[in-house]
Amino acid sequence: MDRPRALRNISPPDSQAARLVQAMLPRAARRLGLAVACAALASLFQPYAFSSSATLSSLQVQQRAAAPAPVTPTIDTPGAPSSPDPRRMGEAVRWLMDEEAEKPPEWHVLLLDKTFEIRKNTVYRVTSSLMSELPLTLAEARTKAEHARDNFFSILETTPEWSKAIRTAQAWNPQHRVEPRAGL
Repeated sequence: MDRPRALRNISPPDSQAARLVQAMLPRAARRLGLAVACAALASLFQPYAFSSSATLSSLQVQQRAAAPAPVTPTIDTPGAPSSPDPRRMGEAVRWLMDEEAEKPPEWHVLLLDKTFEIRKNTVYRVTSSLMSELPLTLAEARTKAEHARDNFFSILETTPEWSKAIRTAQAWNPQHRVEPRAGL
């Protein structure tokens, strides 16, 4: 009989699949498969069966060494001021006003490139909105919308009155900003 010693007490396989496996695999491969299956079963039931005693003792040492280290007290020292809360401030621009500074002569209402981050705000739609809110021709409105899309911003209106600039910016839906005119 050509079966391995471990399989001699087991009755011969009756299924067609078992006969096919025996016919296709050589005898050495069947023995190797049996050895691998036995090793897998043994490692499932006894996880430390294949580990050395040195490995087990190192595991025990590692478990004992997991005590927390003593905490060193920290002394509070003044640091840098905290930044403003982004949820409260949003993208507001802050600057310090000089006490001797005069009121800016003019204010710019800017159309920002963030307007075009919203998919429905196309150049055509922004152009029509500009024409309805501001006294602009079709060519001027399209040029300003394209300039804002390509160059981060476009100046929509310049006015000496701050309140008028704010009203113009608030009346319009897309992203905008009111800035003082920079003097050179």
